Amino acid sequence: MTRAIVATVSFGVVVTILAARYIFLVSAPDNSVMGVSHSLACPCECPMVLEDCHMSCGLQWKNNIGDKLMAGMSKDEIMGYFFKRYGGEAMLTPAQRMAGKWYQVSRGGYPVKDMVLFALVALVWTALAYTLIMTGIDWIQAWKKGAGQ
Repeated sequence: MTRAIVATVSFGVVVTILAARYIFLVSAPDNSVMGVSHSLACPCECPMVLEDCHMSCGLQWKNNIGDKLMAGMSKDEIMGYFFKRYGGEAMLTPAQRMAGKWYQVSRGGYPVKDMVLFALVALVWTALAYTLIMTGIDWIQAWKKGAGQ
């Protein structure tokens, strides 16, 4: 029973950490189009994160970001430009980011190989966490038995 609980909790923690990393952490540098677009909402009516949008409206914004980066503007300056020009709707909230990522995955817009890789990484980390926790539990129980004799 204890092993099943440890395995379930380990899996839940690993999946939560990996999903949070995917949703919230930027994988591109701030001085790139993807680094800036990670923090902006898509300008059309879809709930996508701008970095994931491949429609003409999103591509126009990305081109605009690229032009501003080549002109020497920083990420903060570009974000300020979009806020002044489009208001708070251009800025992405954590809830919007999660909804946009879920929209992308649920509409088939997420590569299968990336989903398989995510599952494999989650399973490997779960196995590692499970092994470490169970080894620790077994070591503590053996130590208690040795101390009790």
